[in-house]
Amino acid sequence: MNLVTYFLYVFALLTYSLANAQSKKVLIIETLPVPIVTTHTQYISAELSRLNMDIKLEIYNGDGQSERIANHISKKLNCNCIDLVITNGTLASKIGKRVLKGKSIPMVFVTVADPHGAGLVPSKDSTDLNFIAGSIYSVKRGTKLEIANQLLKGKQTDIGIVATTYPSALTDIAKLESISNKYKNINLVKRVVDYKDTNDVELTDTYLQAKNAVVSIQPEVDFYWSVNGPFSEKQSFVPETSKIKPVLYGANVNSVMQGALFTVIPDVQSAAEQVAQIVKAIFSGVSPHSIAVKPAPRSTVAFNVKTATRLGIVIPYDLLSIAGDNIFQ
Repeated sequence: MNLVTYFLYVFALLTYSLANAQSKKVLIIETLPVPIVTTHTQYISAELSRLNMDIKLEIYNGDGQSERIANHISKKLNCNCIDLVITNGTLASKIGKRVLKGKSIPMVFVTVADPHGAGLVPSKDSTDLNFIAGSIYSVKRGTKLEIANQLLKGKQTDIGIVATTYPSALTDIAKLESISNKYKNINLVKRVVDYKDTNDVELTDTYLQAKNAVVSIQPEVDFYWSVNGPFSEKQSFVPETSKIKPVLYGANVNSVMQGALFTVIPDVQSAAEQVAQIVKAIFSGVSPHSIAVKPAPRSTVAFNVKTATRLGIVIPYDLLSIAGDNIFQ
């Protein structure tokens, strides 16, 4: 090896080492600022830090608007400012998939109840989504209604569901409707309004229509039920809806603290650990396409005993023991 070749080799090696020594740039895109989304972001950030990964993290709130989310991802692509994107929520994930396709930037989704329905999981022979991996926001099928039926003790009950056409809300409703056929004593009363998110005015109008729908079905229902999606997960949903009729099922632990009777959701800590390990694997050279898409390994159950007492409902001891510290008054 002559001297010139040797120095070229050393220079190339140093350049490669410096490039790989740089912090990885990770963007977390939140669909909108509701507890279920922001809590996942907090836990994921903490878990990435705990793993001592050399990451420069940016968190961006999409505020529930498709165009806003797409524009920010495009902006980051144009300045070569991202090495990986974590999409938090179904809307952010669907847009991330579209904007990142063909860009050689890996994407990891979280807080998505139906990634197959959202088009985030490729078929066996497809490779057009080989840049995507993620965690499914789901618990064992039928668990929610099984707990509800135990609490209701087989009593004939009309449950109101009000939601928007947000993808995860429609998926959740479809699952509930298919499972509710098993329970002859449970009748679902459903109202769905169009989810429009082009701008703040449209989004505000969407939520106003949903609130009006809650009021409109009040004479027909005994309880309300929160489904996945931005309307039920808003901080104001349980306090405002409870003034009309009790909320039987809350979208998250915060909803139960506010007065919903119970919730059962994927455990946020285990979901964060799962996502952080996926990110670590990708940065270690593992192809996202080869990482299995599956739910978080643990679930969280929570009850509000004050609400139960007010409604004359006795929560069985075995259910309370599963809830552990997530029992609120």
